[in-house]
Amino acid sequence: MSTAFATWSDWVESGEWVDNSDAAMPMLPALASDVMSLAIDPEVSVARIGRVIAKDQVLATRVLRLANSAYCAPLQEVTTVNDAIVRMGTGPVRNVVLAVCFTSRLQGANVYGPQGRELMDHAIGTAYLARLIAEKLGDDADEAFMCGLLHDMGKLLLLKLARDFIKFGVPTPSAQEIETLCRERHAEIGARLLRQWQLPEALEAPVRYHHDPAASQTHSREAAVTYMANRLSHRYGFGCPTEDVKLVEDPICARLGLTEKWQEDIDRRAPGLFQVARQIVA
Repeated sequence: MSTAFATWSDWVESGEWVDNSDAAMPMLPALASDVMSLAIDPEVSVARIGRVIAKDQVLATRVLRLANSAYCAPLQEVTTVNDAIVRMGTGPVRNVVLAVCFTSRLQGANVYGPQGRELMDHAIGTAYLARLIAEKLGDDADEAFMCGLLHDMGKLLLLKLARDFIKFGVPTPSAQEIETLCRERHAEIGARLLRQWQLPEALEAPVRYHHDPAASQTHSREAAVTYMANRLSHRYGFGCPTEDVKLVEDPICARLGLTEKWQEDIDRRAPGLFQVARQIVA
């Protein structure tokens, strides 16, 4: 066992785990990367995206399920992936792909324990809330969804690093040590992971500053949207204990121009939307 670090926390803070990326956390799944690249290409055809999604039967089924769900308000059932993409648009399809890939790859009970499912539920709930906020503001709703989905990736990574400490030759972490680092450092650690995945700064900055958007020197508005979506997710108890938070009193809420009437509308819509989303990625 290495004696270079006195504690597991010291090793995590050092960032040395980045050099052991394959062991620390799986890279962004290849299928998700392919669909993301295609979805942001304005010239890409529906058929081309459809061919990529059709490679995975489970993923194709989830896309069809969402296209035929109440979320999309269908007038007629669609039965092909291409028709589902046309109905939903490439952005929402990208969102589904990412959500399914992350929930299938990053919630193993033997790695993340009972917190894995809870963290992924929280990520899904926050992602859809971020999308609703962005739509209200006229911002990029698909980008907001991705920020919400990824905002707590640092916690998943830290749980993985704690589980695999022996592989890295570092001291055994205590439960308190893991809990403290997850609570206090997950945003920064998550941003490091996104940098490792070579994702854009437009995603990295909101993840890094989703608890303190005012501190972000770039993409502060996106960070504010992610912050508010996270607070709403805690308000509804999406993958976490319900918190009685009065968001209309939050200065970030006022900064974004979100009113009490808007919050009342979201209070009515969010639980049903979350249940649909959760069933799709389950």
